[in-house]
Amino acid sequence: MFKSKSRPIATPQAEHLKLVGILAMLWGNDEFDLPPIERSSLVMGMGFHDRGYGVLDNFPIGGMSEEEWNGIARRGFSMQYSDVVADTIAKYHVRRLASHDDSAERKAMTAEFSRAIDEQLKRHDLSKELFDRIDRITNLCDKISFDFCMDVPDSGEVAIFPRNDSDQEVTVRYRVENGVIRVTPWTFSVDSYKGYLTAYHLDGYPERLDPIILPFRLEK
Repeated sequence: MFKSKSRPIATPQAEHLKLVGILAMLWGNDEFDLPPIERSSLVMGMGFHDRGYGVLDNFPIGGMSEEEWNGIARRGFSMQYSDVVADTIAKYHVRRLASHDDSAERKAMTAEFSRAIDEQLKRHDLSKELFDRIDRITNLCDKISFDFCMDVPDSGEVAIFPRNDSDQEVTVRYRVENGVIRVTPWTFSVDSYKGYLTAYHLDGYPERLDPIILPFRLEK
């Protein structure tokens, strides 16, 4: 879960994932190609990338022990979707997160996950380059949703390959503030989009659920 940095509420991982899935559903326009896979696979893989937490998790981001995080990461990585493309997208994300820590256990975990991914790519004749590129989109959308769920103004950027047939990169920047998500250059198929996530008051969570609506607006 994401504990707000500005008020006593928590956003479950499942709601964080929902926003990432929405961004995946909207991805692509005249300047940014949709990856050459089924959109449903993109939405499923990105929208359930952190799949080891459950629906109403009580594992605070930044407040877990290494043992807790490692267990969640292994559980999420070992899950298997019938849609192998979506499953590979999710596995890429978990492997990337594991690689952010240079402890001996995380290094071993990253190497283990890399071997498993390579085997899956080979077994299903999938392109490593394609999934490397898709993982950048996952990373961008995850960062946007991550910062939104932290509930304070923040910004970031990720280099994306906008064209499926080109190696030219474009740095996509975003800013999240007061429920508004702005992205430059614009990577989505609509001019704007409104929605909401559901958070809960921390008092009693998750045994007692007292919801609060978090509206968001995606715009240029």
